[in-house]
Amino acid sequence: MNNRMLILIFSLLFIVTLSLFISGCSQIGITNPALKIAIAVPLSGEFSQIGEEERNGALLAIEDANADGGALGRKFELVQMDDKGDPVESAVIAQKISADPSILGVVGGANAGDTMLSAQIYAKNNLVMVTPSTTSTELTSKGYYSVFRVCASDASEGPYAANFIVSNLKFKRAAIIEDNSAYAKELTGSFKSEFMKLGGTILAEEKISQGDKDFKAPLEKIKVLNPEVVYFAGMYPECAQIVKEAKEMEIKSIFFGVNGIKDTEFIKVAGIASEGTMATSVGFSLNKLPKGSDFIQRYRNAFKKDPTDYSVFAYDATLSIIDAIKLSGKPDRANLANAMHNLKFDGILGSTSFDKEGNTSNNLVNVYVVKNGSWKSVN
Repeated sequence: MNNRMLILIFSLLFIVTLSLFISGCSQIGITNPALKIAIAVPLSGEFSQIGEEERNGALLAIEDANADGGALGRKFELVQMDDKGDPVESAVIAQKISADPSILGVVGGANAGDTMLSAQIYAKNNLVMVTPSTTSTELTSKGYYSVFRVCASDASEGPYAANFIVSNLKFKRAAIIEDNSAYAKELTGSFKSEFMKLGGTILAEEKISQGDKDFKAPLEKIKVLNPEVVYFAGMYPECAQIVKEAKEMEIKSIFFGVNGIKDTEFIKVAGIASEGTMATSVGFSLNKLPKGSDFIQRYRNAFKKDPTDYSVFAYDATLSIIDAIKLSGKPDRANLANAMHNLKFDGILGSTSFDKEGNTSNNLVNVYVVKNGSWKSVN
């Protein structure tokens, strides 16, 4: 065999070996496309603080999954979408995401207003959507097969607040302020029903709107009635201004809000007036959860600040999709939706699964109070 023939044989062997190597690399995700999960939350606008916290939680879940080897020989990628907390923008984004077959699932939205219409679009396209923080019972009452939530619903939070106020605070005279949103109306309804069932009296019900800046008129009515507690259903920008004005008016009532106010931004805006404000929030104090302390440290390392409830729920929402992709065995939307209904995963919030309507089995609700400039767990 001459030298030319030997060179030809070795060249062919080299090419075959190289092709096998490249093929192997493809199977472990070097050339394979990423497994894409989108997050659609407000990254700008009035509720951008919530959106950023949820985006950070999702990013950390993606980072952890990739450090663990990804899935199906691929890495995960988070596609970030800013819905601005606006229902119309949310619907436009839902159409865009649904039209992209490379996106397997969606984390979002943050509030009921920017979730209801988009959820209908995702469901129509059999695209899995897991919301970290939309608590409206309406979301999972439509029979959407691919829509899920990792937080407790308003059906749990409103009555929990009523029971705490009557049983723990021993208050039975309340006034209500709500921001007239679907989110607030549902919470107010479930709170009011349980509060009255427990022997409580509603002295007044005042309605405001998101974006309002002056609350003197409803607060003057409430001051005359002197309720023991004012139950606020809405979001933190309005509640922060309300408690500031109430303090200036020397209203002595305890203000008790919903998960929409339990945010560090509420304390920043309200300042010293926030002290003593109470709120329910879905979930539980991180320090009391087995994986909580580790999550806090890793979040601090990644983002140079402490996580919020929104961060935790977004982490678990993203993790549920990641684990369902692994369970499904193939990157396919229909298989993923089926896998979500058979999923049981171990997240920061503990062991979680979903019922046939898409509600979480982890219906955790906790009460917090602002003390020395931060939210502290009460129970």
